[in-house]
Amino acid sequence: MRVIAGLLLFLLLGGCLPFIGRLTQSAELTAVARDLVQVAQVGDAEIDWVGLRDATGTQTEATRVLDDYLVSALLQVGVGLALVDTVGDKWPDGRLVGLGQGRASLVLGGRLEEDAAWRYVRLFLVERSTGKLVAARTMRVSDREVMDEVALRGSQSGSGADTLPLEVEIHLIAKRQEGGVDRAVELSEGAQLQQGDQLQLRFKLNRDVEVYAFLYDSEGIVEVVLPEEFVYSGIAQYGPSENGWITLSEVGRVYTLYFLAGPRLLEENTSEFFERIAELVQQQEVVRFAGLEKLDQTLVEFLMRSYQGNPSIAVLRGQDNIDLSRPETIVYDDGSRLESQAEKLKGTPTVVRALSFSVQ
Repeated sequence: MRVIAGLLLFLLLGGCLPFIGRLTQSAELTAVARDLVQVAQVGDAEIDWVGLRDATGTQTEATRVLDDYLVSALLQVGVGLALVDTVGDKWPDGRLVGLGQGRASLVLGGRLEEDAAWRYVRLFLVERSTGKLVAARTMRVSDREVMDEVALRGSQSGSGADTLPLEVEIHLIAKRQEGGVDRAVELSEGAQLQQGDQLQLRFKLNRDVEVYAFLYDSEGIVEVVLPEEFVYSGIAQYGPSENGWITLSEVGRVYTLYFLAGPRLLEENTSEFFERIAELVQQQEVVRFAGLEKLDQTLVEFLMRSYQGNPSIAVLRGQDNIDLSRPETIVYDDGSRLESQAEKLKGTPTVVRALSFSVQ
């Protein structure tokens, strides 16, 4: 679950349009969203947001447009919101999906239905445990206004997004338990960790983009840290989860952590990419720390398939030319505290961070 916080200023200045960051918004859609989200103003209770679907239960470009306006409006009225990933899920028989995901006691979602020249947006606030309807609200908006917004995004979301700089503030955290107490251990290029050490990512973006993070070890085994998915800017994101960790259980191996962010990533080329780097390992072109540059080069080649005009995509390794934030203390739900400094990464159109270490 990813709690939305600190996004209000960005939305006010940059708008809620993914990738573009435009300064103007539809006055009609903004007003409708502000009226609709009154259904979610129920005190300090946290709410899981599962988004909108059309009358068939499917996510469309039109529902995505309204999703963004509604998330913006919810933030502006101070609703404690968390995003539940239901992308690709179809809602059956008029029911919400996402009731079995997340952890908030209330779930908010809705429908976008067409009727002649109008679109009707219906929001439903539901108790997770019982499925009981807590509140509902319906507003209408002109079909032309919605489709104009869809067309605007379509005209600007292509190559224009590829020229916008992307900034990532990311914590690469490793911890070790000693005497029943967790402590942070150095996670840097070439570091040597111990069996049982654990790994976590925490990050924020300045733009709405796709992200993907995975571990690839010297035996050719892949472990997903964060599945490839679209995420909102300014929101604290976690891999594998806010209080979840990847445990490094295999000894004698070299692990490479890859973190990718950009308008488009591997997409349908993911399986072919992993087949190709498996070949490099099998052919012993990559052996432990030797040949890692070939992994990086292969990743760049596959990423460039998603872009036109041969953009410059670089893999960031080591600490050279990487700025760090001020040290901060991260407090977890179990009461443990770890000190960490975030890396401040920049790239256009993508950010690719790689870090290799061994486990002994």
